[in-house]
Amino acid sequence: PLFFNALRSLDLAGHDARTAAAFLRGGVALSTAHTNWDCAPGGINDALCAALGYPVVGSFGSDSGAGALKVAFTTPQGSADALIAAASGAGAGLVGAYEGCAFMSDGVGAFRPLAGANPAIGVVGHRERVDEVRVEMSLAEDQRSAVEAALRASHPYETPAIDFYRLAGSAGHPAGRLARVEGEPSLGDFAAHVTARLETRCETWGNPTRPIRVAAFVGGAADGEWRAAQRAGADVLVTGEVKQHVALEASESGFAILAAGHYATEMPGMKEMARRLARAIPEVEWEVFEPSPGSSGRPLV
Repeated sequence: PLFFNALRSLDLAGHDARTAAAFLRGGVALSTAHTNWDCAPGGINDALCAALGYPVVGSFGSDSGAGALKVAFTTPQGSADALIAAASGAGAGLVGAYEGCAFMSDGVGAFRPLAGANPAIGVVGHRERVDEVRVEMSLAEDQRSAVEAALRASHPYETPAIDFYRLAGSAGHPAGRLARVEGEPSLGDFAAHVTARLETRCETWGNPTRPIRVAAFVGGAADGEWRAAQRAGADVLVTGEVKQHVALEASESGFAILAAGHYATEMPGMKEMARRLARAIPEVEWEVFEPSPGSSGRPLV
C-alpha cells in the first residue's frame, strides 16, 4: 500500500508524500487493502491459485488477526429477510464462497411498553406477545460496529435486542492457500507453468525433478511462511520475494521455494477485486491499473 508506515509529514521529496499531495489537489480519496485482502476468501491468494488453474484444497499460515463472532437478533416475522440483507451488506454472513448465510428459528417475544416508549407493535402499558424470528449470522470481529449499525438502522423495533458472541477457538482467515497440482509435474515444469501463466520470471530453489503434488501460495513478500507450508504438507511454496538466506535454509531442508515476483503474484487479486467491486457497485466504472513494465513496481521482466 502507499502508506505502509504512518506518514508524519508531507515532505514532497518522498514518493508517498508527493502522491498524497496529488490526491489532495485532485480531490481523490484513497482506500487501501493489504493483509485483509491477502487473507480474505476470494482475495489475493485464492485469485492467484485460480489464475494458475489450481483448485484450492485448504489454507495455512498466519492470519489477519480478526477473531470470529456470531450476531443474534430477534425481529417480527416478515422483517427477517430485510435485516439479513442489511447485515450482509455490512459484512456478516460470509462463509467460504457463500454470502447471506443465516440461521433462523421461530419464537415468541413478550414485552410491555412503558410511558415514553414509541412501540412499533403494541400499546403503551399493555403486555404484548409477538411471533418473532431469531436470526444468527457469523462475522469477523472488526465488522461488529458496521453490522450493529446496519441492524439498528433497519430494525423495525425502537430498541432491538442484538447480541454478539465470540466463537471459541476462532481466529482470522489464514493468508496461505494450499492447492492440488494435477499430474504431479516436476518442480522444473511447475515453475515453467507459473512463469507462463503469470507472465513473469521465476527464481526457483529445490530439486528440479521433484514431483509437485500440493503447492502452497502466499503472494507478495511471504518467504517466512515456508515452514508453515512444509508443515501443511506442501511440496513447494510460491511467493513473490525470497531472501537468499531463506532460499538456502528451505532448499537445504528439502523444501522447494519459488519467487515469482511481488507484482505478478498480487495482480490476479487486484483484478478480482475490481470484478467484485463492479458487481457490488455497478453504477461506478472500475478500472485496474496495469503499469508499464519498469514503472510503479512492475519489473521489466
